[in-house]
Amino acid sequence: MKLDKIPETMLITLWAKAEEHHYNPPFLVDKKAEEMLPLIDYDFSKFSRSKFSQAGVCLRASLIDKETQTFLSIHPDAVVIQLGAGLDARYERLGCPEVTHWYELDLPEVIQLRKDFFQENDKRSFIALSLFDMEWVEQIKAHNKPILILIEGVLMYFDPEEVKAFFLSLCQRLPKATVLFDMLAYSLVGHAKNHDSLSTMDKKQRPEFKWSERDSHTLEQWHPALHVEREYFMSDYNQGRYPFIFRMLYKIPYFYKRFNQRVVVLGISN
Repeated sequence: MKLDKIPETMLITLWAKAEEHHYNPPFLVDKKAEEMLPLIDYDFSKFSRSKFSQAGVCLRASLIDKETQTFLSIHPDAVVIQLGAGLDARYERLGCPEVTHWYELDLPEVIQLRKDFFQENDKRSFIALSLFDMEWVEQIKAHNKPILILIEGVLMYFDPEEVKAFFLSLCQRLPKATVLFDMLAYSLVGHAKNHDSLSTMDKKQRPEFKWSERDSHTLEQWHPALHVEREYFMSDYNQGRYPFIFRMLYKIPYFYKRFNQRVVVLGISN
């Protein structure tokens, strides 16, 4: 299995979700991740000391799961697309919801691997594209239904100019949509080598953290159609799983704002 440095990071999140069943209570239950892990020829043992990011990955996913469920309770006929889906099993975790359609997009080599573990059906399709190849927008727009765009663990690896251009392109192409994504801790930009799980990767293969905003509302300045509806500072929901020193530091406003990962609900309304 040969993967470029960004797709390889999907194995960190797969490992994290498979490990979560050891905790009581868990942030989430992901039986599919538990099934997949032993079937992939990769040295997952190198992540064994990455307790902080393991908790963070699962907390992040659980917050996005809950927001997705909230959106679908209001819009059961929605079209959902997960960008940079990797080997995530959100569709299964949410009980294979009866939406209008559920799409999962990633690079061709990832979709090829994904097909070894997941099945498409009449309400679920895979798209082998870069998220920056905007032809997928027309595909979801054609349903004329409420749109939910999920982006998890992806945008942090791209240049700020690329991320801004991506959101502007969405605003130009979609009259209305909800984008649910995570925002890297602002202080981590440029410091992937200090991350407890990415630091285990070969430095030639390790991607760099490139994008975050100190204030999520900065996105509202990019285009009048963008509106931050909600955001979650993840340390508020860690249930004592984060290291003690970090739990203490998060009580300091400066640290709280700059060292906290967030989950953001962003509305597009033209």
